[in-house]
Amino acid sequence: MLDATLATAATDDGVVLSLRVENAGSAPITLDFRTGQRAEFTAYPADENDIDTGGEGADTGREDTDWEDTDREGPDPVWRYGANRMFTQALGSETVAPGEAVGYEATWRGPPSGTYRVVGEATATDRDVRAAAVVTVV
Repeated sequence: MLDATLATAATDDGVVLSLRVENAGSAPITLDFRTGQRAEFTAYPADENDIDTGGEGADTGREDTDWEDTDREGPDPVWRYGANRMFTQALGSETVAPGEAVGYEATWRGPPSGTYRVVGEATATDRDVRAAAVVTVV
């Protein structure tokens, strides 16, 4: 069983995104990839369902499993990490031992001001490994 979390951090350069994939099971799990791309990060405009109004700063870098369903109807992405990028066209794999984790990072450079739902997902074949967070860019 794989668990994923997505952390975000706003910096002067943009938004740093960190996807952590942990093997919560008792046996090793191999992630197979078709290309050199290991993760995809996609930003969508946040809607009222994405934003927690429960407290100060609650909508910045918040991670919540309710956003894992990225197939819902909604707006087109504002940004996609893999768009207009080239990745090696070579098969690859990574084995994650029980209790271990792998991490993938990207930076969204120069995002426009606003609040976004960002989804990070491993690009491994036959695995649905994703997490989401909301980030506010000022």
